[in-house]
Amino acid sequence: MSSNLLIAGSLILIGLVWAGAWIFRKIRRGKITVGFHTALLGLLAVILLVPFAMNFAAHLISNMVHDSSGIQHDGQPEDLAPPYKHDTL
Repeated sequence: MSSNLLIAGSLILIGLVWAGAWIFRKIRRGKITVGFHTALLGLLAVILLVPFAMNFAAHLISNMVHDSSGIQHDGQPEDLAPPYKHDTL
């Protein structure tokens, strides 16, 4: 299921990048006029969304790599022992 989500997310990301490049080509050729404030708003959106997308992708990949079931344990034997309980006097 995770791989299907990763593939779907990758396809959506590639589509958005392609659409963005197509729009920038239209702007560069002069077919679409964009005001200064609109360009700044678009730049702000890119600055905010790119790190968010990278962080989200890193979490997805990390969850796929690490097994969270707890069956496999590569730590020290002390990690497997129950915690020491202090007796009150």
